Amino acid sequence: MKTRAMLLLIPLLLVGCTDTDPKQLKDRLIGGAKEERVIPVGILNIDTLCGVIRNTYPGYVEEGQSVSLAFKYGGTVESIRVKEGSKVAKGQELARVSSPSLENSKRSAKATLDQAQDAYDRLKKVYENGSLPEIKWKEMESNLEKAQAAVDLANAMVDENILRAPFSGTITDIRLGLGENVSPLTPAMRLIGGSSWVVKISVPEDEISKIQMHDKAEIIIPALGDRSFTGEVIEKSMTASMMTHSYPAKVLIEQPSPDLSLGMIGKVILKSDVKKGIVIPANAVLLNQEGRFVWIEEEGRATRRKVIINGYSGNGVVISEGLQGGEHVIVEGYQKISEGMKVSY
Repeated sequence: MKTRAMLLLIPLLLVGCTDTDPKQLKDRLIGGAKEERVIPVGILNIDTLCGVIRNTYPGYVEEGQSVSLAFKYGGTVESIRVKEGSKVAKGQELARVSSPSLENSKRSAKATLDQAQDAYDRLKKVYENGSLPEIKWKEMESNLEKAQAAVDLANAMVDENILRAPFSGTITDIRLGLGENVSPLTPAMRLIGGSSWVVKISVPEDEISKIQMHDKAEIIIPALGDRSFTGEVIEKSMTASMMTHSYPAKVLIEQPSPDLSLGMIGKVILKSDVKKGIVIPANAVLLNQEGRFVWIEEEGRATRRKVIINGYSGNGVVISEGLQGGEHVIVEGYQKISEGMKVSY
């Protein structure tokens, strides 16, 4: 009887627990209900900007004036008076070659001239005394002029086998050595104008119409510690690249530094029209398959918002569509959030 009474009490105890919700009971058993995670983020209170929009284009430094130098007639390299990187002045001798055939032609022409000059001097007195026919005297003058022309040509050919700087600048890309035989018109070295450097950039087709000749620019050279130079647009092509759909343009560096070198990477910042937009940090704009977007905070939760960039300013990128003044853009901690997550700032 005692055992039977205890069995009857067990159902009564179980019935007494039925007023507790099963989920609450489970939470209580595992230590309490799980709270929703809150992600701390940094936000930016955005406002509308009205001002000058700046567009930035990557490019590289190249010479504004350059020429490839070569010997016109070729020969054996006799002397090289410069090294790569040498600064030279206009008219300075750079190198010379010797050519036996040219030297022989020069000597032969000089001998012919001496012979013609001697005959001219001898017959001049005869002609003045009236003992030489006019036709013979004209023939003698003609022979002397031909001999002089042959000497001038021979001297010019020898002189053209001496390389001289056509303008002041810097020597690069020397391709010859002492004693080497060089062929006519084979490039021997390159001369770059030392006082003229440009940055070549590529401009997207939807922006080329905004760039005008003589537009002012700011040029940043990272290799020189982000040193800034002023510049001016001096060339704008109207033929686009079929591969990139962009147009080449050149910006002249005003007051260049001797530290500039061929091939340095530069950033060209060109001023564009006065527009309205919202400026946010560039790293806050992300990219997915649907395009560019930012994270914003709405009522304590993260929301993805598609945006359109319309240029650059000194503080970041200019958003023309997708945001409104007074909204909160998430600029820190966006790597940890997803759509609808609870955030705090």
